[in-house]
Amino acid sequence: MVATIAQDNTTLARRIYGLFSNNKLEDVLALVAEDAEVVLMPTGQTFHGREGFTQFMQGFKSAFPDIQITITNQVASADSVVSEFIAGGTNTGPLSSPAGALPATGKRAEWPVCEVWQIRDGQLTSLHNYQDMATMLRQLGLIS
Repeated sequence: MVATIAQDNTTLARRIYGLFSNNKLEDVLALVAEDAEVVLMPTGQTFHGREGFTQFMQGFKSAFPDIQITITNQVASADSVVSEFIAGGTNTGPLSSPAGALPATGKRAEWPVCEVWQIRDGQLTSLHNYQDMATMLRQLGLIS
């Protein structure tokens, strides 16, 4: 039974990543709990509820409208999923940061990401995002 639930959670994660990559953000929100919390570990930002989840997604979609997620590894249990993936896209819009927006560079970047999700009743309730922002910023020419 636990294996079946874990597989369902892996399927949920793959579905959400696919919808995000295909700009179907409203469809993503239907799979997110009303009280969801997102923590973007590299910047220390926390987003609450579906509105916060939208802000989290839009931050990346605004900076990288063509962003795609390619999953490289997943591990799941009855109430969680850990996904490793490569995020990649072309930086054609401002990149949000706690210090303010960074200007678009027009450059393409690919960087590794790991997310730890908690799932309840088939919906995403908690997402902790760990990503190699230094690699992204170097590829964009924003740091050396």
